[in-house]
Amino acid sequence: MFVSSDRTRSRRQAWLIALLLYALGVGIDVAHHLIDDLHNGNQAIEVAEVAVAFSAGLFWPVDLIAMSLLAMR
Repeated sequence: MFVSSDRTRSRRQAWLIALLLYALGVGIDVAHHLIDDLHNGNQAIEVAEVAVAFSAGLFWPVDLIAMSLLAMR
């Protein structure tokens, strides 16, 4: 019974670590998009830019691939 409890606890910790790393990636990607908008556009962040940054942040692994493919273009 104790072995099962230890496995469950380690699985929960692994999922928590994965979720925290994903959330860290979201924060970095959102910040990158907002900073990039400030450097490339006018010096104010608009609501539409926040929505795009948030959407890209949720799917940041796909966003990284898309940005690298667009950079090669």
